[in-house]
Amino acid sequence: MVNHIQCTTHIQGSPLQYEVKWSERARRLRLSVTIDGVLVTLPRGTAAAEAERFIQQNSAWLGEQLRKLERRQAKARSQSLPGDVILLRGKPTQVRVIEEEGRRVQALVRETGSRLEVLLPEGAGSKKGKVLENAMREMARDELNRAVTTHARAMRVSPKGINIRDQRTRWGSCSTRGTLSFNWRLVMAPPEVLNYVVVHELAHLRVPNHSREFWNLVSQYFPAYKEARLWLKRNAARLHPNLN
Repeated sequence: MVNHIQCTTHIQGSPLQYEVKWSERARRLRLSVTIDGVLVTLPRGTAAAEAERFIQQNSAWLGEQLRKLERRQAKARSQSLPGDVILLRGKPTQVRVIEEEGRRVQALVRETGSRLEVLLPEGAGSKKGKVLENAMREMARDELNRAVTTHARAMRVSPKGINIRDQRTRWGSCSTRGTLSFNWRLVMAPPEVLNYVVVHELAHLRVPNHSREFWNLVSQYFPAYKEARLWLKRNAARLHPNLN
């Protein structure tokens, strides 16, 4: 019996990913918003379509909760690291913009020790944020692909595909068809945290819910999962810096 599914809808003109969970204890529909995402809890036997109806009925409240969450995260970001420093693989990394007179069109981001250099044509400093994000997305794609290949082999599962996204409140998800999606911002987290999220989503290929069986499986292949989850909860805002 399926106890947990991932769904997508739109509220106030924006896409929203949310989780639907069925509970024997639930007596009514419940909607919650945390840094882990949006969750709709349904009483056992309730149709999944009721979750989306409930979200739409409460879209104004939900939109406000998501905005409050973003404001809290923005405040935490402003208090954590200097404006020219971001996390990369869990380590504070200075971002330096270099406008080169001889550089025509091609932008470049390169790692030099504990610094990221963004090389741009002269006068193109305003493009720094987009160039940096694109480069980090590619870093994330490479590192996530390697992690998925390694852990999928160990866990004897075969995902159908991998997507790299910028999910607002989620680090990863697994569709009913077996496609994995990951937030590119995981490249900012320590490698062990990225690997935990990969193992978490691969485990959903075998157990589609968050039952005890699921967490036992995660623990088997990533024993330190509790520490990784705690790091994400404490540092989520630091993975959403203003790159501009």
